[in-house]
Amino acid sequence: MPEPIAPHSTPGFRLPAGAVRAGITVFVVATLLGFGALFLITQDLRGSIDGFRNFDLRWALPALALASMDWFGSGVRIWLLTRPLGIRLSYLKCAQIGGVSAALAYLTPSGTGGGPALLYGLVRNGVSLGRTVATNFASVIVNLTFLSLAGFAAWFFGAAGAIEDIQLPVANISAATLFEWSALGFAGVGTMVILLAAAPRLPRLVLLRVFGRTPRIRKILKVLQELHGSLIIYGRKGKLALVLAVLSNGLQFGSRFVLGWVILRGFGVDAGFWNVVTLHILLQFLLYFMPTPSGSGVGEMLAPALMSPFLEERLLVAYTAVWRFFLNYLTILLGGSFLVRWISEDAAGVSMEADSTTADPETGGGP
Repeated sequence: MPEPIAPHSTPGFRLPAGAVRAGITVFVVATLLGFGALFLITQDLRGSIDGFRNFDLRWALPALALASMDWFGSGVRIWLLTRPLGIRLSYLKCAQIGGVSAALAYLTPSGTGGGPALLYGLVRNGVSLGRTVATNFASVIVNLTFLSLAGFAAWFFGAAGAIEDIQLPVANISAATLFEWSALGFAGVGTMVILLAAAPRLPRLVLLRVFGRTPRIRKILKVLQELHGSLIIYGRKGKLALVLAVLSNGLQFGSRFVLGWVILRGFGVDAGFWNVVTLHILLQFLLYFMPTPSGSGVGEMLAPALMSPFLEERLLVAYTAVWRFFLNYLTILLGGSFLVRWISEDAAGVSMEADSTTADPETGGGP
């Protein structure tokens, strides 16, 4: 029988408020520095600001629809991954948790905050911590699998050839070469993590032999063991859920790849669809490994460099800002509002429990 879920129960897992505030601060500062550097490069402040007027607001509707896939797509993935574990959360709850998870992922380097946000959202809805950990690691494996397959498939079907004539102003390198390196690199990293999760015994022996049993190595070994345990759980009773979850990521990540093309159309640029999508697959891979939250600061420089073959220089700042708004800022604002409300509700619940305990004579705390 599935374990009953108690909505809004006080969670035993909490998000550190200081870490969330630090992520927001780093994101804002890095973003401002990135746009500041971009303004200095274009050397046309008035023209860059006027460039916003060129955006046709009718294209905001499809851009908004693609931005919403961060919620709906991740909600589908979470719903699919929780079913084999007997968790019966509604899809609406899963979509809310997915949105909050995406928001916190954008506020942390390489999306590291997405996992804790997922754990927090599931635990506060009454799911046991053990099952949330299994769901989280399955989600990590699913994301890496999808992105690795996407990069490899795009490379295999000649995506690099579609952009071989595009020369980037950064480091005088072709977009095709950079795409091949990033796609193969991401596929290599993803494959390595999945293999380590599937068979952790050998890497465990190697790590212990080379580095010894230090606290950091013990943490790494614990992560590998939890990844392995999650694979075993889903291998026994959730194979179909894993496959469907990988496919469902086409909603969330696929929408990010297509968003850049939609924003270009909003600025009146009819660029080749596959060329632009390929460049944005490349951009997502590069931003994934950046040390700042969602590649802030770096993304404000990379996006204009990749889109410069299609846009006038005066539109580069406006394009980057509008693209960032639909890609990141909107999800951060909405997901962050949900997160603040959840934390406030939980804090109020803890306060009420403390008052109740103090007033109960049987606890020894009453008068």
